[in-house]
Amino acid sequence: MIAVQAVVFDLDGTLVDSLQDITTSVNGVLSRHGRRVLSVGEIRGLVGWGLASLVISATTDHPFSPQELALVLAELREDYKRHPMDSAVYPGIEQLVSFLSAKTHLGVLSNKDESMTKQVVSKLIAGKPFDAVRGSRVGVANKPDPTSLLALLSEWKVDPARTVYLGDSEVDMETAVRAGVIPCGAAWGFRTVQELEESGARYVFASASKFQKWLESETILE
Repeated sequence: MIAVQAVVFDLDGTLVDSLQDITTSVNGVLSRHGRRVLSVGEIRGLVGWGLASLVISATTDHPFSPQELALVLAELREDYKRHPMDSAVYPGIEQLVSFLSAKTHLGVLSNKDESMTKQVVSKLIAGKPFDAVRGSRVGVANKPDPTSLLALLSEWKVDPARTVYLGDSEVDMETAVRAGVIPCGAAWGFRTVQELEESGARYVFASASKFQKWLESETILE
């Protein structure tokens, strides 16, 4: 049995299916700036590293200058705030979060801008069950740098070796490995089981309900 003191989640592709939401926002801005729009499949492969990385990767054939990129990112953030969110919580997530909220420390750590991360979580997950919701912040390195995750665990005074990080991408698995926490893959998200395993996932789950069953049977929640 694993004694677990904390569970931290990625957001996009783990708690919420935001792929269409992200695609709509990114393609709207790219189109307005004369860049080619991307398919949902292309966007899927780029999500996880943060907004700036996504835009840079999406425009390698016609890149923005640094000054243009800053303006595009500001426009994209404002566009995201304005349009109605098309995201939806994945099946089993609400039950999972409800199950965990009274048993252990619970957090969200995303590479999405922090204000956007908090907006999505507060809108889609009722009851505000998380002890902390963190996203990308100026002056703080994004995942896979483990600094933000380790700072969160330090605040909670919990042992990284007794912390589970659940995410759906290679970015999340690398973050977990570098932080010394238990890397768990969400195979319902944006990457395949093979990609998750190759990037360090110790356990991979096909659904949120299976992840919950594993927590109930294989761990002691503290």
